[in-house]
Amino acid sequence: MKPLQPPSRQGPAVRGHRLGKPRLTAAGWLLILLWLGMPAMLLGAALDAGLQWLSGDCVGLWCLLR
Repeated sequence: MKPLQPPSRQGPAVRGHRLGKPRLTAAGWLLILLWLGMPAMLLGAALDAGLQWLSGDCVGLWCLLR
């Protein structure tokens, strides 16, 4: 059984080179924004529009901007 070692600041060695720890890149953050943020914003906008259509009262962020 191997003794436990403290976690290193670097990732695994690949072909003799030490790699940095895995992290999210700018493209990863953009994909998270597109796949999670955009549907949530579209759903909120649809709910606001439906509530405005049903009640006749302006609801949502755009009402504050008028």
